[in-house]
Amino acid sequence: MIKGVVIPTITPMNEDNSIDDASLVNYTRFLLEAGVDPLYPNGTNGESLLLTKAEREHVAEIMARENNHCLPLYVQCGSMTTAETVSHSKHAVKIGADGIGIMSPAFFPMDDKALFLYYSDVISKLPEEFPVYIYNIPGCTTNDIKPALLKSLMGEFANIVGIKFSSSNLMRLEDYLEVSGRKPELLIGCDSLFFQCLVSGGAAKTQKKIVETDRKMAGIPGIPALKTLLKLRGIIRTDVCRMPLRPLTTEEKLTLEEIYSVYCKEERIYE
Repeated sequence: MIKGVVIPTITPMNEDNSIDDASLVNYTRFLLEAGVDPLYPNGTNGESLLLTKAEREHVAEIMARENNHCLPLYVQCGSMTTAETVSHSKHAVKIGADGIGIMSPAFFPMDDKALFLYYSDVISKLPEEFPVYIYNIPGCTTNDIKPALLKSLMGEFANIVGIKFSSSNLMRLEDYLEVSGRKPELLIGCDSLFFQCLVSGGAAKTQKKIVETDRKMAGIPGIPALKTLLKLRGIIRTDVCRMPLRPLTTEEKLTLEEIYSVYCKEERIYE
């Protein structure tokens, strides 16, 4: 199962929009050294729905190779069609991933019956003990995995271990935990709920910094911002994103440079 801090991994790109293999290798090594708990390629911040099938497999293969089973590796396999989601899922098994996340289908509205069939069609084609996390990000997909649906899926498939929920709806998190039968593992995709989900040690201080930074970055597109910050740290070579994601303005980049400067000063204080 996935435990601890899960980084929303990005996909470095060259100026011509091809995958920057060298930066991806460097980025993976950086994550391994940084002390994150699992690796999670091809999620939302990895621009997965803007990548070709071959590109997504290539990214997963590079991260799997560099990781070499040091950390749990879960590949996000959800795509726009059931067939492609099945293909990505089988590929994750083939490259030795420890499990997968499956995002719900996007754009086209689907009721609970359609969503149940989608997940059933994918999971039934996997090894019975291969771990699966349902990935629910309704603000982007427009389709919502409700607690009753999660209960039905977990009742049908023993290898569904939990759900990643990317929303600020704290009540929904509580509803998921109240699902009768097997209790799902929860991955929290909303940074602002960090403290509510981890009330221990220095969590309050960490949460305060997270919220302050989040407010400063309000209005700046998330994925280009992540890439710009990683470029500032010297981890990836460019901040190029796959269109239609737009490049940042000069003002937005200056804001991120200021955030990074403050971060560097604080890091020196704690060293």
